[in-house]
Amino acid sequence: MRGSKDIKKVTLKDIAKEAGISVGAVSLILNNKPCRISEENKEMVKKIAKEKNYVVNQMARALVTKKSHTLALLLPDIQNTFFSALAKQLEEDCRENGYYLMFVNTNDSFENDKKLLMSLDARGVDGIFIIQSNESYYYYQQFKNQVEDLHIPYVMVDRSFDNMECSQVRFDNQKGGYEATKYLIEEGHQKIACIYMDDYCGNGTHRMKGYQQAMTEANLPIEENYLIVGDNRYQSGYNAVQSILESGVTAVMICNDMMTLGFLKGLYECGKKVPKDISVVSYDDSLSDYLFEIELTTVAQNVEILARESTEMMMELLADPWSKPKKLILDPKLIIRNSVIRKKDKRG
Repeated sequence: MRGSKDIKKVTLKDIAKEAGISVGAVSLILNNKPCRISEENKEMVKKIAKEKNYVVNQMARALVTKKSHTLALLLPDIQNTFFSALAKQLEEDCRENGYYLMFVNTNDSFENDKKLLMSLDARGVDGIFIIQSNESYYYYQQFKNQVEDLHIPYVMVDRSFDNMECSQVRFDNQKGGYEATKYLIEEGHQKIACIYMDDYCGNGTHRMKGYQQAMTEANLPIEENYLIVGDNRYQSGYNAVQSILESGVTAVMICNDMMTLGFLKGLYECGKKVPKDISVVSYDDSLSDYLFEIELTTVAQNVEILARESTEMMMELLADPWSKPKKLILDPKLIIRNSVIRKKDKRG
């Protein structure tokens, strides 16, 4: 391996000198710009650039074009399997459209939302995909003001405020919670719990409202101990196990996969099994590659569709920053597997 002092970055000037033409001509050729240069010289320049492993200076190009061809994704929790899968798909879609994608993680903190949005805006990225923290729902006006002050296009992804006039792509969370709970009721369950994130007006709250809607339509009681507040993380699912088992419910709808993962671990430690001892419907469908013995019935949010629609919306904004904001609400899909047992006795 060569030492660092032996490595010299190749410049346009180096290529121009070897080719015997001007630096400007080399720049036009390598950037595929129209120019009155013979095909022979064009091929020679490209060959020299390839042999010397020439790499475009993106910072210099950005100064000239005023575009960095870099986008950013503001993530609330990179450890969350749903968000990591979404980030991966978004990165691939952006790359296919000629853009790099950088990630920043807020740990679901509103203060980090503010700091990182300000930093990304100042660093010259061309646009931002925003998945705001759950805390931001409690600081609506402050969050709204900061986002509207951004100097670059942005798309709110997965999480959003219904009354904000900006480009948004998300799933219908209340519908997802409703469909999950309705399925449990159709399978004969009447005592059904819900573990959810109490995020004021965010995704978790809307999923819980879907649960309430289905229970109310079926004239089923929602006891106080049927509603368990979590925080969308593994530990809160684990902590909910004892309360769920003591409540006497026969089924539970858990509003995200990370809490489900913790809940399953807690059940295992208590010697309980799904669905023999309790039926479970999860949310996100991001665990199917990681679980053994059990295949979770779940509400799927297709990350490929979410990423594709978000990327297309961003590309439209980059082409025309003054275009009218669009709001796209996608339908979740209930996927039935084997984590729910049918109850023959309708009283349970």
